[in-house]
Parts: sequence; C-alpha cells; structure tokens
Amino acid sequence: MKLTQILLFIVSISILSGCIVIAKPSHAKYHSQQTLKIAAHKLKALDIEAGAGALIIEGDETIKEIRVVADIYSKNGDIDNVELNLTETGKSAYLVAKIDSSGFWHGESPRIDINIIMPSHLMLKIDDGSGAININNIDAKVTVKDGSGELTIKNVRNDLKIDDGSGGIFISEVIGNIKINDGSGEISLNDLDGNLDIDDGSGSIFVNGVSGDVMIKDGSGELTVRSVNGFVTIDDGSGDIDIEQAGGLKIINSGSGGMRVQKVKGSFEIDS
Repeated sequence: MKLTQILLFIVSISILSGCIVIAKPSHAKYHSQQTLKIAAHKLKALDIEAGAGALIIEGDETIKEIRVVADIYSKNGDIDNVELNLTETGKSAYLVAKIDSSGFWHGESPRIDINIIMPSHLMLKIDDGSGAININNIDAKVTVKDGSGELTIKNVRNDLKIDDGSGGIFISEVIGNIKINDGSGEISLNDLDGNLDIDDGSGSIFVNGVSGDVMIKDGSGELTVRSVNGFVTIDDGSGDIDIEQAGGLKIINSGSGGMRVQKVKGSFEIDS
C-alpha cells in the first residue's frame, strides 16, 4: 500500500472514531541553574556520566574542590525528569547529569549544559551521550567515550584515550600517548609529544607535529601527515594520502586515491 493511501486510511479511521489527534511539538525553553561542589583534597579521579548537553571542563592546579555549574533547559520548569548529582566514593568523585529528551520538540530539545572547574591533577573519565565536549589543562589520564558531538581537547599532560561515535575531534598540545577509535567525523591533531594510534571509520584526518610513532587505520577520507619524528604506519581504505617529513613510513594498504610522499628519513615501504 502506498504511503498516501496509508495516511488517508489512518485519517479516515480517526474521523470515524470521532477523534483526530495532532501531535504538537514541545518547547524546551525554560532555563534554571544549579551549582554543585565537592572537596577534592582526598580525591584522585572524576568520573562523569552525561546525557544531552555541552560539557566544558577546565583544570586548575590552584583549586581544592570540584565546582559544577549546570544550566538546565526543560519544558515549563519541569525537572522531575532530571538526574543531577555529584557524589564521592573512595578516591573518586562521580557526576551524573541526565535529562529525558524523548518526544517531539520544536527547536532545542531538553539538555543540561555543564561547566566544570576541577583540580588539574585528577584523572578524568567521561561517558557522554551527545553535545560538544571541551577539555583543557589536565595533568592526569583522560578517557572519553562520546556518542556524538564535537570534541576539543587541549593541554593534557598524560595519556589520552577516546572512543567516539560521530563528530569532529580536535586535539592539540598533549604530552602522552593518544589512542583514538572513531566512527565518523573530521580528526585534527597538532603538537603531540608521544605515540599516536588512530582507528577511524570515515572522515578526513590531519596530523601535524608528533614526537613518537604514528599508526593510522582509516576507512575513508583524506589523510594528511606532517612532521612526525617517529615511524608512520598506514592502513588506508580510500582517499588521498599526503605524507611529508617522517622518521620512517610503511603503507600496508593504500586503497584508492592519490598519494604524495616527501622527506622520509628512514625506511619507506608500500605493501600494496
């Protein structure tokens, strides 16, 4: 049965029953704000579980507490469907920030935008649903599991691990090893002191300035690598490959697309 016939059938049934139901979109335009704090002098880590909304995290070596400002956007001030709490267990603090965003919305859907200032020595672990994430100035290990939304990370002085569904990833000034597992979206990396490992589904990749080795497994999208002191290994599905200045290079699979290679100091090998 064609779509038009199906719709006419549904409307006819509704009229015969004496009731026509039209879904009206809701508006998440009501704003409220909550502030949460917890002493951090005995803590070693902050664990965040967040739903819809932006997440901004700033490390500060001078403060002794975790400060959270939550901007809640909901319908008519209804916060019964909001889960927001900051607790402590052992050596870790746990922040949960979730809001029910199911339904039909006009414009912005319900969300909780989070702004955090935390001691920079705390390890950071994030499990985020959707929304932009911005992280700056962390001295400890950072682990991010992200569903969707842009991810920007700067000034991390330890290892960084990312498991990302979709959305751009922008990383700069990291001292430590980086491991990225990405579904789709642009990846841009600059000024990295350590090794880099990327497993990417689709989207362009740009890497510039790495002190260690680089391993890239890429499904599709343009791949550009600049100024790597260590050895570069590439397994590519499709898209142009552009390499300039590397300590060594091995291309396991070049897939489809053009290739440009310049200034490789060590061995250079292409398997296929």
